[in-house]
Amino acid sequence: MNREYDEGLVSYKTALNDLSDLTESEFLMMNGFRLSNVTGKRRTRKASGFYKYNETEKLPISVDWRKKGSVTPIRAQGECGSCYAFSAIGALEAYHKKKTGKLIDLSPQNIIDCTRVYGNRGCSGGYPISVFRYAKRFRIAAESKYPYVFGAGKNCKWGKKKAVATTVKGFFVIESGDELALKHAIAKHGPVTAGISGSQSGFKLYKSGIYADKNCGRSSHAVLIVGYGSHKTLGDYWIIKNSWGTNWGINGYAYVARNKGNMCHIASVASFPI
Repeated sequence: MNREYDEGLVSYKTALNDLSDLTESEFLMMNGFRLSNVTGKRRTRKASGFYKYNETEKLPISVDWRKKGSVTPIRAQGECGSCYAFSAIGALEAYHKKKTGKLIDLSPQNIIDCTRVYGNRGCSGGYPISVFRYAKRFRIAAESKYPYVFGAGKNCKWGKKKAVATTVKGFFVIESGDELALKHAIAKHGPVTAGISGSQSGFKLYKSGIYADKNCGRSSHAVLIVGYGSHKTLGDYWIIKNSWGTNWGINGYAYVARNKGNMCHIASVASFPI
């Protein structure tokens, strides 16, 4: 693959990392993005609606919410299909920072243990929108009060004394495949959760460059889009925060091709809290 990069045939490099020794089934377990059994129209009705934007409004050439102090450090989900929890928690952390001025590490374990009634399945996967529905009713606990245990707890241990995050009013859904809407949402509101096709070996071993794959499958992994930009030779990209530890990608982050036909479904199932 890196020879192809050197020859200009691909736009990213790969390298061995902490996931390299996982079997295919073990790796697929970490791809825990599961669409709920709610249809698209019903899903939107449960939301505040599709995100509306002004197509002619000028936006910044680049945005990076890490530089604005709205993104917590990279964490590792381990061999648990909890990417949906980490993705949604990242968006809620940024939302809380926007509302209060304080950036707090929130608890993915709170989400894993307590959102089954909303359709999520613990370490067997879930859906960020279901997390936002939960966050409309309950404040999320701090990581320090409800720490991650790399697995699903038997019972929800949420309590008012552990809860710190503000509840959300609702959430917006990006109309499927609309990358301009996604760009607007990130520029105007903050980080956005997204489902991506994450089961390919190239994504598993991604190290640097702008990730692009013509043979992506369905949306299988949840990530947090924290910004966007452009490279003078490799083109436009999204900045994604992953939950596979700092040994993966660029210290836990990746650049994914933007404006390339909704690369790997990056804009197919995206949402953010309001």
